[in-house]
Amino acid sequence: MKEMWTYDKHKRLDKNGNRWYFVRHDFIDEQIDYDERPFEIYFRNEERTIFGVLKVKKAKDNSYKDYKTMINVIMNKNEFRNKLLDPETESLWNKNWK
Repeated sequence: MKEMWTYDKHKRLDKNGNRWYFVRHDFIDEQIDYDERPFEIYFRNEERTIFGVLKVKKAKDNSYKDYKTMINVIMNKNEFRNKLLDPETESLWNKNWK
């Protein structure tokens, strides 16, 4: 299975004007349909005090079909985001995706 990391270069701001960063991690297996493939969205705030990941086992099971909607929920819904917090993902942000 191949992996692909995609850094979101867009400036993403929450409703309070705070900046957020996102990276998508795709798992690619040509023998598995796209809708059946897992993916992960890693996120952090600009201050590097909040780190987390949204893990989706199958793309078709993602209730936020639109990427922009999905990251807006992560940025603006504290209750939802708090369930995704994972301080151990901090080390992933040392990679150079840009």
